[in-house]
Amino acid sequence: MSALIDHPAFQGGIAPFVVALIVAAVLCRSRLAWLAIVAGYATAIGLTAGFAFSPLTALRKIVLVSLLAPLVGLAADSLLRTSRGVVVLVAVAFAAASIWVFASVLAQRESGGRYLLAGGVALFVALIVALVERLRSAGLRAGACGIGLGLATALSAFLSASIGFMLDGAAVAAAAAALLLVQVIASERPAGHTGALSIAAPTGLFAAGSLMLAQLPWYALPALLIVPAAALLPVPERAPRVARAALLFLYTVCAAMIPVLAAWFGARGSFA
Repeated sequence: MSALIDHPAFQGGIAPFVVALIVAAVLCRSRLAWLAIVAGYATAIGLTAGFAFSPLTALRKIVLVSLLAPLVGLAADSLLRTSRGVVVLVAVAFAAASIWVFASVLAQRESGGRYLLAGGVALFVALIVALVERLRSAGLRAGACGIGLGLATALSAFLSASIGFMLDGAAVAAAAAALLLVQVIASERPAGHTGALSIAAPTGLFAAGSLMLAQLPWYALPALLIVPAAALLPVPERAPRVARAALLFLYTVCAAMIPVLAAWFGARGSFA
């Protein structure tokens, strides 16, 4: 049993999928169903790194922000649903949070490169949040996007020599897959800000962390933005949910291979 629990496939895939499936099934008639994403991610963290936050390193800050993201989404869904500036507000907020997350890493860089890197990471996080937020009214699209972004960050992290971010990304992909499955079987639920931020904030920080703390090439970050864009591609709206979900899954998984290829070429030194 111990060997199973310690296996990466269980920690980053099976356990997050099962936990997310249970949460999504129980809450499938509510917008709270999207908490299944953070439930799956939290399961992976509990099985691997744990929930210690002292000292507050960059890695632990990523965990903290990722766990708080759905709470920000819940607040936005409850209090700010009619505000047109909510997407801009949350995008800027998480961009600023990304600078706080990597402050200790940025402090070790030379002053000129430090500001350029900080600005680039903040812009990337703001863009990925804004793009995923565009999917908040479409549950199937958001679920497929979660699979694609989780898969892209997991495989890119693996190629960049970061097992931790690989497991984290895999957990988000597995949780999103569970949520997509429940939507196909039961009913489609809009992601809202809760679902969008549960997907965008963690995966954006995983990718930025793979850049800052591992060996992910910088050009993999803009390539990652293709995944939420792919989730916006048209599907036959009158087709059965399973057909629409399958097509959206295909779109996002194919798009996920673009940043993965960027990471692969970076690992081979092809663009050096």
